[in-house]
Order: sequence, then structure tokens, then C-alpha cells
Amino acid sequence: MTIYQRSRRILCPFRNHIVFLVTALMLSISPAHAASVDAPAVSIQFFDAVLGAIDLDVAATIVSVDALLHTPDGEFVGPGGAGQFATALQNSFSNVTFVVQEPALAGDLVTMRWAITGVHTGTYQGLVPIGAPVSLTDLAILRFDEAAIVEQWIVYDRLTLVEQVRSFTPADACDAECLRPTGNR
Repeated sequence: MTIYQRSRRILCPFRNHIVFLVTALMLSISPAHAASVDAPAVSIQFFDAVLGAIDLDVAATIVSVDALLHTPDGEFVGPGGAGQFATALQNSFSNVTFVVQEPALAGDLVTMRWAITGVHTGTYQGLVPIGAPVSLTDLAILRFDEAAIVEQWIVYDRLTLVEQVRSFTPADACDAECLRPTGNR
């Protein structure tokens, strides 16, 4: 195997991340069109309150009525759509927590890395819930007008998520005590 083949294999998983970052930089427009709200803070609030806590009142104040939300699980519209996406997520995974890292404002766009942790306790992608812990880190780009989110792109690797669930066995959740044989020896 040549060095070129190895380097392509190493870079390949990050191709989507690079494409989104370059797209965000190319789409950013002059500061005159920048959002008047504190877009990075609102972006964090979107992940914490809307996706993490399914707070539809917050969604109604920070997501435009006709906002288009692009996700690997489909497209959703407006605050109600954000609530539908959050509900589907919460129905598949319990104890969901988000950590938002490095929000950066470029014109009317906020780009950020985000991480999610949770436990697979509901059906996801046809997988029966078995209590598998899951953890992902990926990207989001949110576009703002003067007052609210008008479009967003949330990216995450569904294959990694499915692999985490499939590779989990209930014995993984046991401590040493539950693996010890019972009865007389």
C-alpha cells in the first residue's frame, strides 16, 4: 500500500467536515448582513433548550416560522419541526446531553462542533433498544436573519451511531459482580 492510499483512507472520514467548513466560509457574507442577535449564544440555546429539553416555547422565540432544518433524518420546518426532530431523538435515546464547542460567527452563519451522549432506550433505525451508551461529535451550521434561525444543517455520522448500538452487549453494562456465577461450587 502506498503512502497516497493510506493518506486518502485517513482523510476520507473527514471529507464531510471539510466540505461544510469550506461551504460556510464561502457562504459567509459581509458583516453588514450579520445577524443582530447574539447568534453563537442562540445556537447554544438551540442545542440545550430545544434539542436537549424539547422546550417548544424557546423554539418559538429562536427558530423562524419558515426555517428549514436539514438533518440526516430528514428535513423539518419551523419551531414545530425542530420539536419533532428533538422528540424523535429523545424517543430513541434517554439521558441526552449536548455539549457545544467552538461556535464561530461568519456573517449570518454560525458554525460549531457539537457532541451528544445518551443511552439507546428506544427504536432507532430499526434497532431494538438494548441500553447501549452512545456518543458522537459532529458539526452544525446555523443561518440567522436579524432575529432568529432561518436555516440549519446538522451533520452526524449515523453509521457510527448504529455501530455503537450494534457492538454493545448487555454484559457490557454489568459490573464484575453480575458476571460472577451464582449457586454452590
